[in-house]
Amino acid sequence: MPPSNETSPEARLEKGLRRTFPIYDFVGLEVQSARDGIYRCFVPFRPENLNHIATIHAAIQWAASEVLGGLVMMSALGGVPFFAVVKKVTIEFKRPARSGISAQTEFTEDAAKKLRADFEREGEAGFTLHTVVRDDKGVEVAAADAEYLARRPR
Repeated sequence: MPPSNETSPEARLEKGLRRTFPIYDFVGLEVQSARDGIYRCFVPFRPENLNHIATIHAAIQWAASEVLGGLVMMSALGGVPFFAVVKKVTIEFKRPARSGISAQTEFTEDAAKKLRADFEREGEAGFTLHTVVRDDKGVEVAAADAEYLARRPR
C-alpha cells in the first residue's frame, strides 16, 4: 500500500484519474503502486461494481487493467504534454471475481527511458503491457494484453 500522504505518486495519480475520468471515482479505483516498475490498482467489491450474478462486472475488470497503461504514461512522461491512446486490449476472463480486484503490470525503468526517448524524438511512442487481475485471495481472475500509444498534442 502506498503512503496515505497526498504527495505520494500514487495519491497524485489517483486524484488526477478520478478528476479527469469520473468513472474511476464511481467504481472506487485506488492506485496502489506506481513506482519501481510495478503498477497496480484496486477496485473494491461493492454493489456498483457487480454484474447480474454478483461478481465484479467484466467492464470493471477491463477498465482496471486498461488504466494501467495511462498510469505508465503519466509516470514515464510526467510534466510533458501528451495524449494517451489505447490501440488494442484483449482480455481473458478466467474465473468469477467474487471479491475486490487488483490489476497489476510491470514496466521497467529501462522501458520508461525508451518510451521517453522515443516520444521526444518522434512525437509519439508505443508500448505493450501484460496485466494480471487477481481477487483478494491472489487468484488470477483475468489477464489482459494491451497496446498503447502516447502522442504529442497537435
